[in-house]
Amino acid sequence: MIAPRDRAVSLLRDVITLPTCARLCAAGVALLVAATSAWSQVTAPPDAPPAGGDRTAAAAAPDDRAEAHAEFKRLLDAGDFSAAAEHASRVVELTERDAPGQPEELQVALMNLALAQHRAGEYVSAETSYQRVIGLVEASGRLTSPRLARAHAGLATTYYAARRYDLAAAEFERAIGLSRRSEGLFNEAQLPLLEKQADSLVELGRFEEALRARRYALNVVGRKHGERSLPFARELHSLGRWYTRVGSYEASRATLRKSVELFAALSGPASTDLVEPLAALAENARRWLQDPQFREAAALDPERSVPFHDIPMPTPPTLSASTIASEGQKALEAAASIVAANPDAPPALVAGVRAQLGDWYVVRDQPERALPHYRQAWLVAATAADGAALRQSLFGAPVLLSYVAPESWNRHAQRPPEAVEVRLVDIELIVTARGGVREPRAVGGTGEQRLVSQALRSLQTARYRPRLEEGEPVETAGVRFTQPFYVLRETEPAGQTGPPPPTAPPPQGGG
Repeated sequence: MIAPRDRAVSLLRDVITLPTCARLCAAGVALLVAATSAWSQVTAPPDAPPAGGDRTAAAAAPDDRAEAHAEFKRLLDAGDFSAAAEHASRVVELTERDAPGQPEELQVALMNLALAQHRAGEYVSAETSYQRVIGLVEASGRLTSPRLARAHAGLATTYYAARRYDLAAAEFERAIGLSRRSEGLFNEAQLPLLEKQADSLVELGRFEEALRARRYALNVVGRKHGERSLPFARELHSLGRWYTRVGSYEASRATLRKSVELFAALSGPASTDLVEPLAALAENARRWLQDPQFREAAALDPERSVPFHDIPMPTPPTLSASTIASEGQKALEAAASIVAANPDAPPALVAGVRAQLGDWYVVRDQPERALPHYRQAWLVAATAADGAALRQSLFGAPVLLSYVAPESWNRHAQRPPEAVEVRLVDIELIVTARGGVREPRAVGGTGEQRLVSQALRSLQTARYRPRLEEGEPVETAGVRFTQPFYVLRETEPAGQTGPPPPTAPPPQGGG
């Protein structure tokens, strides 16, 4: 069972970089784009001219609907989403002019517009477009139309991207319900929606509901492919990573170990299928060891481990820190051995594993052991098709790996919003070639010296993957870092609540 966790602590964990190989080698695009694309396909206007038709007339007419759609599609494919949204809006106008009384065509045009607006970050406009589609479909009486489910899914992902998690969770619920009604209880099209629904619920502190959504996704894959299948092993891997993100480390460890065992049984003990779940095991171990609650529980003496009072006290961990660390390191070393023995392993996968192994040693204060792995990652990255981009993503700027935040930074985070405010300490620092921090200084944010001093002291615990030049780590100046603090408001007039404070971002570091 997942214990409810302070939302700010959850945010803090997210500043620790996810495993590099998972970022570089995860199949497909990000879930947000995948969900939006899967449910909001770009569709050509019904009256678009066939290939080889009269293009001269279309080119001569600047307000031709098919031509406007073609330009929208070209811009969308090119990643120019703002310009694509402008052309999609023109398609909507032309559809309303040329096809009055044909709601199906207008729905298609609006879905394309909403997709482009979403990808352009125009979330309010995308919301309006999706709501228009929903209204049109509902007015038609076709409540089982797949387009209605797609529109609700698109609206849900828009709310999620805009961090409006309460609205996102409700819309995901509607989209999933409509999907099940039209395509069956265990259809796989709902999987990306279930994942994002769970993430929305976590943001709202509704952990048990989130866990039910993730378990339902696992059940969907099991029903479709069986529990001795590669898709099921991949879903176990995904679930294990999710457990890590929400701080349920023992559940993550157990789930990821099952994933590794299943991959080994199905693909063989030397298969590259094992690399990502092994890396995930190491990432879980790293975060587990850095979690403040684990540190507190591990420090309890035998007498304090028994709760004698009404307020339950933290229970000691079932595994020692040394066991967790040993397992994490062995998992990474096993992943590195697999890619080293497989000449066909993708360069991005190899470089990612080597970089993560280097990260492990930096976090463990063994930078001299990290250096050979970083050098190898640098060399292998050059052999990738996009070698320059891969090197830049891995080593173009320092990457924050670990950080122990000030103990009291989120002490008041659970108080009513009107009772607290968020104060930020902006810091500039130098990341050394060994991944440590030198000469941090406050450069903005609150001037409250007590908070500044706490932030500067805590920043000495930070460890970074250093920037590399020509395969060698170098010192990097001008790195920025932001530490938030939840503090009580000093005064508040009676009967006045005022606007809620802004959501505190997690401590941020980067190049």
